[in-house]
Amino acid sequence: MTRTAARRLSGDRDAVVHKAAFSAPQRGQALIIVLVLLAVGATALIFTLATPATTTIENDKKTAAALAQGRDALIGYAAADNRPGSLPCPDINNNGSAESPIPTDCPGYVAGSSVYVGRLPWRTLRLPDLRDGSGERLWYAVSREFARNSSSCGSCPLNSDTSGLLTVSGSASGIIAIVFSAGAVVNAQVRGTVNENTAANYLEGGNENGATTSIFFASSTSSFNDKLLTITSDDLFSVVTMRVAREVRAALNQYYARTGVFPSANQYSDNTYKCHPTTYDGRIPLNITVGCAVPPANFADWALGELPPWFVSNNWNLVVHYAVSSWCASTNASDISQCSSAGGLTVTGVTTKGRALIIATGRRLGAQVRPCSSASNCLEDVENANGDTLFVPPVRSALNNDRLLLVAEAP
Repeated sequence: MTRTAARRLSGDRDAVVHKAAFSAPQRGQALIIVLVLLAVGATALIFTLATPATTTIENDKKTAAALAQGRDALIGYAAADNRPGSLPCPDINNNGSAESPIPTDCPGYVAGSSVYVGRLPWRTLRLPDLRDGSGERLWYAVSREFARNSSSCGSCPLNSDTSGLLTVSGSASGIIAIVFSAGAVVNAQVRGTVNENTAANYLEGGNENGATTSIFFASSTSSFNDKLLTITSDDLFSVVTMRVAREVRAALNQYYARTGVFPSANQYSDNTYKCHPTTYDGRIPLNITVGCAVPPANFADWALGELPPWFVSNNWNLVVHYAVSSWCASTNASDISQCSSAGGLTVTGVTTKGRALIIATGRRLGAQVRPCSSASNCLEDVENANGDTLFVPPVRSALNNDRLLLVAEAP
């Protein structure tokens, strides 16, 4: 072999070695790239599969939060209204504001129905522009008796014994109001500015007909995505009755500060609602001087504005129990002294004694008869209805919806 041929062969071997030296890392790098690409693809696939579920969960959370906020705002509105328990008319033009009754019923009322239906009036409720997880504003149904115009409906008293008139099929009746999430478009619904106030383009499965039937659905066999949250009597009046009790307590304390005594009670059997001189357990008397202007009592009547106007016009006196110490419903000097120093009424577990107390009741329970013909038809606790001076704090449950407040606690 010539020297030239040897060099050529040696160069070829070097080239092969050089190529081999670089081929192994390149193949390794290619494998790494392939693995990375596979990992990225797998991650993308997992993300693609997981995203719809995650989005649904987040949308459901947003919807649930909006419904709860709407419901709580309605209950707060009812507790603060100048007619306790009253709820706003629905918004029927999607501007966020409740409509005004014309003259008695809310606009959009279907004759013969027991319900008003429209959108939740978020501006009136002082809420942000609430949206569900699909970006839709909430809808709202309210029992007719809770949103009627009392100024032109003298026969429409509203108190804790007023029944809700809505039904959720297969679930419950006697519901006062419902807040709805319409969700995304289903079936043949058409949404937009032209159709934004037509319930059938948002609600389905029977809910779109609720303004006529007063029956609503939490689920349906058809394509259905409505979600709803109800307001029951217990939901509403557990808050409203406390507002009522506090204002009645304030009225009684004002009366006591002005006259030096508390009025005696009205007997459950007396529908003239007058004061009875020796009755210390019954109802808040509306006519004091008529029954109690007898020596030595000489009770004054209520001063103008002492009892809230809504208390009388909405028959709250029929569902609020009143008890007063005999010492505190007397003008005898020794009784007045005892009233000031010892109170006279004892509530189990409460160290101070009361000069008087009130028990605001909720809806009728069990075999109770309303209007109450006796304390036992109003109160759930036997101890509170037996006419003595010992009372127990009501424990709220499915069997007890009373609220007790001491009036003018003794030192």
